[in-house]
Amino acid sequence: MSDPSLFVSPLVRQAARNLHTVEWLSGNDTWCSDWCYRGTFWRTRRMMAVTPDEAAAWLPAVAVTVQRETGIFVLEELTRWPLPEPLPPEAIPWRDALIQSWEQHRGSTDWNPAATTWGKTIRLAALVRLDRRPERLPEWLTEARQAMDLEPEDRYLRLAALAGWRPRPDNGPLHGDKAEAAEAWVRFWEKSYKSPDMDGLIAAAALLHLAEAGWLPSGPSPERLREEFYWWVRQWSIGTYREAKILRILLAFVPADASAPERRRQDITDWLELIRENVHWEKREAVWDMLAAWQREGGIGRGQFQELSLLPDLARALEWEEEGDVLQAMAGYIPEAAEVSAHPEAARAVIAHWEALSWSIYWDVRFAAWVARWNLLRAGVLTAEEQARLGADYMDAIRSQEGWLGLLPLVQIQPPGTCPLATWAGRLSDQDDRCRLAAQLAIHGWLVEVMEAD
Repeated sequence: MSDPSLFVSPLVRQAARNLHTVEWLSGNDTWCSDWCYRGTFWRTRRMMAVTPDEAAAWLPAVAVTVQRETGIFVLEELTRWPLPEPLPPEAIPWRDALIQSWEQHRGSTDWNPAATTWGKTIRLAALVRLDRRPERLPEWLTEARQAMDLEPEDRYLRLAALAGWRPRPDNGPLHGDKAEAAEAWVRFWEKSYKSPDMDGLIAAAALLHLAEAGWLPSGPSPERLREEFYWWVRQWSIGTYREAKILRILLAFVPADASAPERRRQDITDWLELIRENVHWEKREAVWDMLAAWQREGGIGRGQFQELSLLPDLARALEWEEEGDVLQAMAGYIPEAAEVSAHPEAARAVIAHWEALSWSIYWDVRFAAWVARWNLLRAGVLTAEEQARLGADYMDAIRSQEGWLGLLPLVQIQPPGTCPLATWAGRLSDQDDRCRLAAQLAIHGWLVEVMEAD
């Protein structure tokens, strides 16, 4: 009889496969020397449609990567890795390992980005998102107070990262030291709440998270804070790259309105005003990123919120949107079959727009379009004809893409049919070592699948 200990669950098997892929890449000189390549790989993975188990299965690989990574761009991507809730029991130790990796990523030398101001902010942004225990509040409060001594933009970035802390629904009533820490945390943000500058915006976001958890019994209501936070974002004129980062951080932490469907409908209607063509593109990007996250989490177009589909808005925006970063955020909106059935014309228009954009002359637009087409395939909303076009376009794109940035998303998607092994093998003779690595990665993935099948 076979030893039961030799059998592992599909989740553990997938986690091992992902970790093996990252270890294989880590042995490649091109991978190790090119932070942009590594960051783009992780951005592609983060944007792709996955099930909660598939997202959890990447946690060990992300934890190992955080331990080794020194590239700021890569670390920024890793802070945004989706963390499904609730986690499968098998994945809880993986989350804890990821928290430990961020804890230890402090750095003690000048070359390590975690020793820089922005590097520390990235680390804190990851930790407040991953570790929502109230026991950590004294530490976060100390960091928030110390942030007040930083230069203005560094201070705002640090506070925006810390403002993202949200109590867990299962934290329960707080007593003793925990209750005192919670009260001190609330008081800190209340001091800045009425500030006329960016401190007020950040404090509104922090208090919103606390109000929705019931931590502000005598303070402003969640509804009022949502209205004020939206007002702040609408009025805010982005003037610098760092200000755009602050906005992305804040909006990435904001969940969908958990109250009545009518309130959520009004909330979404308000935010849709900020994806119009006359709005600054970095604001459009942050808002689309937030709305797409709400949709993936079930807050739009699913269950009791099924009628709140943004498919028509997405179709209209795709008619004129040209910014690659905005399109990448829009690619994260992944409608389910019920949404497509309710808005068939808009759905077909969205698919047609993404098909056209996958042949753009700009790599970042093609990048977004290919991820979007893959996400729509995974969602099961493509017709047989659309699937056939996807397969044919995929083959043509492997042959015709000139740069590695166009190849990397193609490596990580698998349209229907067998792996085009010969086509990928033809790219092994490229002069660009990054294109060759993309082809090697595609072939490596195929080999791993074949070996597992055996």
